[in-house]
Amino acid sequence: MKTTVIYHSADYDGLFCREIARKFLPDAELIGWDYGDETMPVPEGRIYILDLSPDCMFTKGAEPDQEVWTGLFNRIVWIDHHKSAIEKWGSTGSHDRIPGYRIDGVAACRLAWFYFTAWERFLTQTTQPDLVWFHDNYPWATKSDFIDRKLLEPLAVRLAGEYDIWDKRDPRAELFQHGLRSRALNDTIWELLLVPFQEPDQDGKKDAGTIMVEALLEAGEALQYARTRENESVIKANGFTIEWEGLKFLACNHARFNSHLFTAGLKPEHDACFGFKWTGKDWSVSLYHAPGKEHHDLSLIAVKHGGGGHRGACGFRAKNISFLT
Repeated sequence: MKTTVIYHSADYDGLFCREIARKFLPDAELIGWDYGDETMPVPEGRIYILDLSPDCMFTKGAEPDQEVWTGLFNRIVWIDHHKSAIEKWGSTGSHDRIPGYRIDGVAACRLAWFYFTAWERFLTQTTQPDLVWFHDNYPWATKSDFIDRKLLEPLAVRLAGEYDIWDKRDPRAELFQHGLRSRALNDTIWELLLVPFQEPDQDGKKDAGTIMVEALLEAGEALQYARTRENESVIKANGFTIEWEGLKFLACNHARFNSHLFTAGLKPEHDACFGFKWTGKDWSVSLYHAPGKEHHDLSLIAVKHGGGGHRGACGFRAKNISFLT
């Protein structure tokens, strides 16, 4: 049976999902997709949707009816963690039981690693693997298992995943992101990053994956320093305050941004951050929590404008932005 993997192409959570799929599904076709891209035709065979929602295959407002789902249901495995997508696709009707693994608050790459390693373990335990039984009965790790780091997973996957959900407990997560951006990631690097984690041996020897992560962390320190200085310059020169959707945002139009771009310009009056850039066909907008204002659910605003994401990090695409017109 043909296998297609559709993954989120816009961040490292999605890219780690891609590489995890490549490791465990070496014959699959890998297709990157980002919110705002044209919807894609439904592939034949089995379909894995990673760090995305089924929206990638269905035009807004034209979700599949029951008859269509009957034909698709047994072909889709959906692994995701976006609050807005889970609420939309995982709470009503036949969408309740789309096979896969979804936890709001645990990055997709960590869920994907557990899912595919669990399937490998299941295959060793039975001569007649049953995917339906697997999805319904396997002892899945809980949200607290991930948060408390009770699972064996590559250090790179954990750091990438915790950064994606803004879990700041391990400061290496942010440095690791800088390290990933510090060089081209070839097949050899990706292979090393996905070496299963092992505790150092009695001589202190570490596994190859941890050694690669440490090399990227070292590179990331230098890049982080330079990026911080650049961000300070950009936000002080180009940041401005807007009142929109009932909140006060620190906004900035910049070709490359994340929440760190805004740090040096934030004031107590700001409820959130508003980053935007022109893609050539529309505006790409990202919303981020301001420190101390985490009670605002920004994902509700993103959904209202046709996008989605998390409470504190989300986005949408728009042809026009009200305060620019």
